[in-house]
Amino acid sequence: MDLAQFTPATWIGASLALVVAAGIIWVGISYLVSPTATGQGFGFTSAITPEVTPWQHIKGPRDIVSGLVVVAMLVFFGPAAAAVILLVEALIPIGDALMIMRNHGRPAVALGVHASTATVMIVAAVLLFF
Repeated sequence: MDLAQFTPATWIGASLALVVAAGIIWVGISYLVSPTATGQGFGFTSAITPEVTPWQHIKGPRDIVSGLVVVAMLVFFGPAAAAVILLVEALIPIGDALMIMRNHGRPAVALGVHASTATVMIVAAVLLFF
């Protein structure tokens, strides 16, 4: 990573990107360790049944990898590459928010967690392009 390519805006964007990456890695680990409790905070209002739990285990590794991809792109390919990945990955929390709303989940979680995460990702990406 060439630190000379980092401007003050890029440093802020990189910091936001790393916070988001760490957060989604933590969520992924939480799904592996305690899928039911983590799933209940996702925003759906339906009960977590034993049939659903295996799907929660799948979500854990996917979230961990999503976070690691952001870190890897930033470290090995630079701010612009990380920005592109953040913009693409921002579709994940947007999709999560839409699915929660479509299935009559908790709007506060859909907007407060998922939509705000997407917003931070987009802001970080814009800053990384500077």
